Amino acid sequence: MYELFEQKYKECEKSLFLVALGYLHNTEDAKDCVQEAILSALKAYDTLRDKEYFKTWLTRIVINKSKDYIKKRRFTEEFTDTLNVFYNMPTDEMGIIDCICKMNPKMSIYITLRFYNEMTYKEVAKALKQPVSSVEYKTKKALSELKKHLEGDVINENI
Repeated sequence: MYELFEQKYKECEKSLFLVALGYLHNTEDAKDCVQEAILSALKAYDTLRDKEYFKTWLTRIVINKSKDYIKKRRFTEEFTDTLNVFYNMPTDEMGIIDCICKMNPKMSIYITLRFYNEMTYKEVAKALKQPVSSVEYKTKKALSELKKHLEGDVINENI
């Protein structure tokens, strides 16, 4: 059982970190949050009915842990060490991730889940407990905001 859990977790480890990072904007906090989520998930793994939704289920746990972490710590620091975290990514991807981290977490989560987690709109909707149509609309809106960040039109309005 633990081997299967570990195998499935390893497949989505990077995307889970990006989800937490999108909320917390700090690498150490994101790592801690993902570790807490993994521990919680491991304890509750037997209760997961549909193992095919493992990634969605685990993503939801990371989102909830991130929100809890924000509430507990009243987190206000901005993300500053993108280069250290993504040292093995191509330069242009680092720029995109840096812009995602500068976005409002309520919007960046749609990009992170949809494109970095490679989830379908339906899976994102299930993870965020929203209608699919809302997820589609908010993803398009988030992509528009990301485009503005990439073009340099947004001047740290969310920081």
